[in-house]
Amino acid sequence: MRTKKIFLNMLCDILPYLLIGIIGIIKMDVLITYVGDVGNGYYQTINQIISYVFLAQAGFSDAVIYSLYKPFANKNKDDINAIYSGARKVFKIIGLIIFGIICLVTLGLYLFYHFEDGYQSAALICFFVISTSYLISYFGRGQTYMSVLSAAQEKYIYSLVFNGVKLLCDILIVVVTYKFRSLEAIAIVILFMKILEEIINRIVVQKKYPYLHETARKDTSMVKMTKDLAWTQVGYLVLNNIDALLLMGFSGPVMVSIYTTYNYILRFLNEIASRVEMSSVYSFGNVFAKKEDEKVYSLFKEFLMLFILISFSMCITFMIGIRGFVSVWVEKENYILNYLTVVLFTATLFMNILYYPLVALINADGLFKDNKHHIFICSVINLVLSIILINFFGIDGILLGTVISFFVNILLKSNSVSKKILKDIKLFSILKYYFLSTIIFVFLAVILSPIESYFLSISSGFITTVLKLGIVFLIVTILTTIVLYFVSPSSRRLFDRITKLIKRKLNKQKGEA
Repeated sequence: MRTKKIFLNMLCDILPYLLIGIIGIIKMDVLITYVGDVGNGYYQTINQIISYVFLAQAGFSDAVIYSLYKPFANKNKDDINAIYSGARKVFKIIGLIIFGIICLVTLGLYLFYHFEDGYQSAALICFFVISTSYLISYFGRGQTYMSVLSAAQEKYIYSLVFNGVKLLCDILIVVVTYKFRSLEAIAIVILFMKILEEIINRIVVQKKYPYLHETARKDTSMVKMTKDLAWTQVGYLVLNNIDALLLMGFSGPVMVSIYTTYNYILRFLNEIASRVEMSSVYSFGNVFAKKEDEKVYSLFKEFLMLFILISFSMCITFMIGIRGFVSVWVEKENYILNYLTVVLFTATLFMNILYYPLVALINADGLFKDNKHHIFICSVINLVLSIILINFFGIDGILLGTVISFFVNILLKSNSVSKKILKDIKLFSILKYYFLSTIIFVFLAVILSPIESYFLSISSGFITTVLKLGIVFLIVTILTTIVLYFVSPSSRRLFDRITKLIKRKLNKQKGEA
């Protein structure tokens, strides 16, 4: 049952997101074409600033999810409703705090930020409207519903709603960008879609959980965890979102537009991997809640093998094909970066995906303080190295700083997992997989350079290039799967488990037919 829910959550998260990614590629091209490199640069920077504005949320959702693991495992509806009620109260307070921050940031941008001619009003309106649209789920029920469904291992319900509305939103953004060519029109579309998302969430969740309601007893004990989670969220934002802001300051909006073109595909692939990780967090949380500790290491190794497969499949395909893809997607010569920059982009994705099994274990076991320390150290390393190296190597320096910080993150998390969760397992038994994977990645980056150059030279036509990338992905995935199957017993167990799940599903469908 646990395996079934894991893969159901994954499928409902990933499959719609693939469609969103396809529309997003079209959206990025339309943005660059109709609001220009500068306008797109400001739009992407606005999204980065919004990430920092919502720091007031500071991981509270994760704390709510963790608090709900035990009540759902014990099927205690009274405690579920008490935590739900407490979370609703706190989310509203957080919403008020964030609204105040939005007003202050808007004023600060107006007074102190230097916009290029003709972009100030559009950028400020876009920032304010998009920021406040995200508050709807705080004053409403969207954020609380997401936490409840995640803890119940039924996040796929929320994902279907979220991804469906997101898909419609991106389609409408393409339309209004083409029609009106303004950032303000994009912001209005996002606002209306967030209202629609809240309405649909209420209808769906109330039908699924008719017993879920606010009570006089409001359990807000999860707030105590938020201190550690807050610093973790700050660290994650510095770790993952500082690059675009530094480029804006050092190189201007056009370089941000170029960077975010590559980073959009990278983030798209990383988001798919993170959705697999989120499903595994809820599974590990369920295991810990039921005191099934003997299953943890076996489950961890299976997920580690899964993420090694995902990392090589996605990253090698990205490394070989991204320049050729951008050449037929954007069709601007200044958007074609050098191969070393592509390798560094790929390395950030590779390291980010590989550490997901570790963070899943840490979050599921509630080691938020440990995670806080890891992320704080790594974000400082990333920030300091990026500021120093950008002066010497430009975008390559920023990416190198990010790669190093991600690798340090893996070392720190492996140490915590070995000491506090998998206590009978030596640190080297965990790290050997990461060191070996990194060595193989570097080796492949060197030997695949001629293939990447050839792929770039033959890239002509968007559909043809996408089909070629699909073939590359299938070849890399098949080869990686075969290697893992023969060298890792954990991989064999995972593949056998997936095969049995598919067979049971097919047999059930045949029986119903």
